Amino acid sequence: MKHHSQILITGIGSPHGDDQVGWEIAKQIQNRDSDFVDVHLARTPDDLLDWMEGMKQLVICDACQGAGDVGSYHHWEWPSDQLETMKWSGTHNISLPTVLALAEELGRLPTSVRIWGVEIEQTQAGRSLSESVEAAAVVVAETICQALSIPRKKAESHHA
Repeated sequence: MKHHSQILITGIGSPHGDDQVGWEIAKQIQNRDSDFVDVHLARTPDDLLDWMEGMKQLVICDACQGAGDVGSYHHWEWPSDQLETMKWSGTHNISLPTVLALAEELGRLPTSVRIWGVEIEQTQAGRSLSESVEAAAVVVAETICQALSIPRKKAESHHA
């Protein structure tokens, strides 16, 4: 698989309520300059193993619980013992820290791994993102784009 870049951004989530936040962050970044980074949406952390080979940087966006108030966002660099104590999205069969440790053992782990978690409240089917979680997604996406110098798409000219 040929990559456009050496930066992989992955949003992990599901279509259930606040658990969509990882996807939402990734989609906002993808709407900027998709040639600058590879963006993928994952249902489970083990999907990462298929995409990270050859990458220098990995940015993971996911819903979490246990790090603070609903709508708060947090940033970790791998490895981090704090990640083991977090509750990640309930749809994951294998935990994010376990997948990252496995990737490291397999020699696939990028040299830089950053994890962004947004504290969530509800994951009911058919519900949309809570207002505070949606607001956090916008801030996290913008923060990631600024940190990686991902430009906004140029506005198309509508001159007649």
